[in-house]
Amino acid sequence: MLISLNLWGNQGKPNFIIVIGDDVGWDAFGCTGMKEARTSAIDQLARESTMMSRFYCSVSQCAPLRAELYTGLLPKNNGVLANAKKEKRFGVKNIADFLIPLGYKVGLSGKKHFGLGTAKIDPIPGFASGANGSNQVHTFDGVEAYISEAKKGGLSFCLIIGATHAHHPWDHGEESNFPVDEIQLRPHYIDTPTARQAVAKHAAEVEVLDQQVGETRELMKKMDLEKDTILIFLSEQGIAMPRGKWSPYEHGSRALCLAHWKGRILPRKTNALAMYCDIVPTLIDFAGGEDPLLDGTSLMGLWTEEKVKDHRKEVLISNVHPFWQKAIVTDTYKLVWTGHPEREHIWGNFNSKGKFFAKPWTEWMERAKSNKSAARKVERVLQPKAFELYDVVSDPYETKDLASKASHKQRIKTLHQQLKALMTECGESTIPPQLSDRNKKKNQTK
Repeated sequence: MLISLNLWGNQGKPNFIIVIGDDVGWDAFGCTGMKEARTSAIDQLARESTMMSRFYCSVSQCAPLRAELYTGLLPKNNGVLANAKKEKRFGVKNIADFLIPLGYKVGLSGKKHFGLGTAKIDPIPGFASGANGSNQVHTFDGVEAYISEAKKGGLSFCLIIGATHAHHPWDHGEESNFPVDEIQLRPHYIDTPTARQAVAKHAAEVEVLDQQVGETRELMKKMDLEKDTILIFLSEQGIAMPRGKWSPYEHGSRALCLAHWKGRILPRKTNALAMYCDIVPTLIDFAGGEDPLLDGTSLMGLWTEEKVKDHRKEVLISNVHPFWQKAIVTDTYKLVWTGHPEREHIWGNFNSKGKFFAKPWTEWMERAKSNKSAARKVERVLQPKAFELYDVVSDPYETKDLASKASHKQRIKTLHQQLKALMTECGESTIPPQLSDRNKKKNQTK
């Protein structure tokens, strides 16, 4: 039974600790079905939390995801449309702008990748700020000192730990813990040696992230924070593999969210749809603030009331770079709308010589020359249809496109209308942009 929500914290409001991973989708953990995962701390947290495994980012890239998370606004409204595409917006507030007036110190240790708003998010030493480095180490000393300072000052705190795992270069953790012959490949992958090794390298990084979650909980116990602190774990966007990061597909845009507060937040699994922009309104709600009227809406009811079963009716996925692809996600279906199906949809990073995740793609292209099954999988990456429809409940890796079936014709039409309505509501154009001359020439020479 939940304790009355009027009794939390000495000041009537909880503290917040948010741990966010890097390039880690919903499917990287034991609690979500990855059999070889070594994620004991996250799996334990999941059993004690409201576990949301259908938690989405509007754009599966680092900068727009964090802008959505820290502003409560969708990309078109906060101006961060992609890592490489930004538009100036005025009056955008960040998480600190909202929480400082409510009596909070707001700090971040680790990867920030964000610069909107007026109020300063305090930098906290201890975790690496850049995600591309090897030999990274971390310490919780700065985090502990920051919490102690807040408590001495009689302030609540919101503390974010921005982990850099499992962002490339994928050289942290013990890769040997994940024998490649035991790796469970996703069904849209092609079974090649470096594909297996890529999953092993990524899993080793996720194990490091898991250790950091465990250390966070140990610190909370040490500092007696559990009774008045909400712990939120967010996995971030998916792995940097084809149809993962940079794409609108589930492997890239779907995340895991765990919310824990013993005795206050319900320990349960839910398939309710939610988005990163819902976090800031949720924190404000728990802190006793007024509804900020953002794109996101508070999850407090879902997390604390048995009778609340749902949150969003649909989710908007809104990629503009490297490819214009929009999608709408409902409780069962996803419609993906590709603006220029005539061009090849493979991000240039997958042809990079300096990134390990490019090696599987090279092998896949070579395998496709002589293997029909591999060729079909490569074609599905390179040449998406103008409209693709998936049952993401029974087919979460979107291997069976239902768009050609007559029985779904009306569903596609209805979902397309709903998608355009969502786009219009947040100020997006429903007309795909013209291809640049350079891209037109690329398509003509394929």
